[in-house]
Formats: sequence, C-alpha cells, structure tokens
Amino acid sequence: MLGTIIFIAIFGGGFVIFSVYTKFLTQGMATRVVVTTLPTDRVREVFVQKVAGSTWKITDDGNPMIAQSPLITGIRQQIALETDQDAGRCRATVEVIRWSEKYGAPNKAYTLRMRLDAFVKEIQLLDPSAQVTTRPLDD
Repeated sequence: MLGTIIFIAIFGGGFVIFSVYTKFLTQGMATRVVVTTLPTDRVREVFVQKVAGSTWKITDDGNPMIAQSPLITGIRQQIALETDQDAGRCRATVEVIRWSEKYGAPNKAYTLRMRLDAFVKEIQLLDPSAQVTTRPLDD
C-alpha cells in the first residue's frame, strides 16, 4: 500500500515537473512584436544577421521572410519575420512557424528562444525606444 502511494506521488510529481518545463519551453518560443523607428530594410538585415546567422539560411525573402535551420541537425525549424508600417513606424512580428516535439515537449526550444531574443536585443540596441510585446505561440 505504501509502495503504491509512493509510486503515484513520484509519477504525479514527475508529470507536474514535465508539464511546467514544457510550458516554460513554449513560452520561450512566444511571438515577439517589435515596433521601432528603424526602417524596414534595417529590421530585415538584423533578422538575417541574428536569426539566420551563419548556420541557418533564408528560404523565403518575401514578407514574411523565413529563416530555416539546416537539415543536418535532423530537425527543421523555421522562424518568420513579417513587417508592416504602423503610423510611420515599422512593426516587426517575429515568430516560430515550424518546430518539432519530442515526448510532447518542444525540441531544441532553447535555440529558437536564443535566436528570437538576439533579434529583439539587437533592435533595442539600435533603437532604444523600440517597444516589444509578446503573445503566446500559436500551435
């Protein structure tokens, strides 16, 4: 009887920890909306530098612009940048549009978070008045 209770407590605790960790990973991949005074071309350059970097490549140079991870990593991931003008300011929406899951949790979510954050930080460095909001990831 005591063994069963301990097993249920450990299993339940593990499930709760896994659920909280999965939510943490998913929140890190949340969409970022940046409103900046930078011109659209400069925002797109920052996206290429900070999101595509040296290992990812731009697979679509339109609007949205899409950066994709290499196939050699075994898991294709994609991040998109969509820009539009809002009262003379550039509104840039950067979001994860393709990712994979392993056992129900986002796989390689830290890489995605790192790329999204690098983009936002560079925009804020170039334009300290940039406003950033996040919205939950659309699955």
